[in-house]
Amino acid sequence: MTRRGIVLAALSLAIPVLAMAQASGNSRAEIIRKMLAEEASAKVDMPLGGEGVQISDHGEINEAKLNKELQKNGKAIQAGRIVRVTNVEFGSRNIDVELDHGGKEKKRITDHLQVGVGGVSTPGPQNSTGPKPIGSKVSLVFSGKVPAELTFQQIQQLLSPVLDFSKKTVVSTNIETLPPELKEAVLAKEAVIGMSQDLVVIAMGIPDKKTLEKVNGVEQEEWQYRFGGKRTFVTFEHEIVVKVTQY
Repeated sequence: MTRRGIVLAALSLAIPVLAMAQASGNSRAEIIRKMLAEEASAKVDMPLGGEGVQISDHGEINEAKLNKELQKNGKAIQAGRIVRVTNVEFGSRNIDVELDHGGKEKKRITDHLQVGVGGVSTPGPQNSTGPKPIGSKVSLVFSGKVPAELTFQQIQQLLSPVLDFSKKTVVSTNIETLPPELKEAVLAKEAVIGMSQDLVVIAMGIPDKKTLEKVNGVEQEEWQYRFGGKRTFVTFEHEIVVKVTQY
């Protein structure tokens, strides 16, 4: 099937959306919570750089822009590769979905790492550049404002011309073998006591901030997440969750 045929097929299944109302805060928070760390198979080659792939809410890929970015910056993601959603950003008329940490060079995570001793935290080592980027992004552009009350399933459908969310890695498939309470938490995109750090990343994505400190002689690592107006703090000892706090 040609790419045009794929797009037309996706359009036939597209879910109608409201054109004028902007996405609500609750809708955004729910989409971000469920999208982060979600995996999918790329259906098209995707470029390095900050532009990525642009697709309209009618399922049309901006082919001219995509080819230009591929020629200019090179290929970051080959069609068929399994990618992970690492960030979701809402604009007034677009939603940007970052894949595998995007195609632009970033500061290292240690730039946001703080080390605490005796209740006092100090910044970790500073680095001006991070690892070489290997990801890209998809910009979903709407003809009007981003619709109100969008759902996670609608976003997946709108992205279906470029991302197949039905395909997962072996790690994701192995979620089925987890104990029921851990499997339920991962699927709900939540952290619970007893989870490993790897499971927390699968469930909630990369944290916004990490801190280290010693409590009663025991080293604890805290990951901080911000979803909508809520903040979640996940505390680890020996890479296992020992406390989860929300505000």
